[in-house]
Amino acid sequence: MGGRHAVSVTRGRRRAIVGYSLLTLLGTAVVVWTVVTGLARLDLLGGAVQVRLTECHDESMGRGGSRSVCSGPQVGNETHTVEISYEGHPGEIVRAVRKPWGSYEPVETGFVAWGIWVLAPVLPAIGTAAAGWLTAREIRRVRREARRA
Repeated sequence: MGGRHAVSVTRGRRRAIVGYSLLTLLGTAVVVWTVVTGLARLDLLGGAVQVRLTECHDESMGRGGSRSVCSGPQVGNETHTVEISYEGHPGEIVRAVRKPWGSYEPVETGFVAWGIWVLAPVLPAIGTAAAGWLTAREIRRVRREARRA
């Protein structure tokens, strides 16, 4: 009976390791996405372009949600049209930056935007660190139990 109990504990520990590992990987992806998006939105990666807006409209996002999308030619390269999520009006010139996955976002310059994008990765990083710590703890427990057996 005692051996059977030890196997179920090990199986439970393995499930915990897999679960915590997945949370760690997911958290790492969220932190990386947040940092890269923040760097892009604040134009810390460089490469911002100016866009002369020619058309703005609302796009449906499903379930009753919508977002404002504007598009227009890149200033200096009139053949390249840029589409950004932005509540603007035709004729306006906006600085936009291309994120690594291809979409354009308006550059944010305000103090609040800086605060948000600097602090945004903190909470996911704390959660990721906690999940990583729990993963390591469970791995140590499994190894310790294996040495005892």
